Amino acid sequence: MTGDAFVLFATLFAVNAAPLELEKRETQFTPCPDLPPDAVGLDIKMTPDPVVLGAVETFDIKGTMKKDIIAGDWLVTCPITAGTVFSTTQEYTAPDELPAKYTIAVAIGRG
Repeated sequence: MTGDAFVLFATLFAVNAAPLELEKRETQFTPCPDLPPDAVGLDIKMTPDPVVLGAVETFDIKGTMKKDIIAGDWLVTCPITAGTVFSTTQEYTAPDELPAKYTIAVAIGRG
């Protein structure tokens, strides 16, 4: 992907989904490695946390964009000017089954 084709970035995390894990940990979203230098980090909160199989997961996503976002970019329904704080809430139904380790990616960009 080149400069204009990729507006933002993806964040990833890996979870060890041991079924008997008793320690509650908040999911941490961290920037993906090898992002372009103009990529912007996002503040992401997932509810419920941890993932509940088959349930609707809500992602509150916030950040300040370095480039304009246009209608039709992933996760976006209206234009947002560079330098403006961006916020969206997205819902996704978790699968009925997950492997012991999995990744969730959140990205804003052009396809």
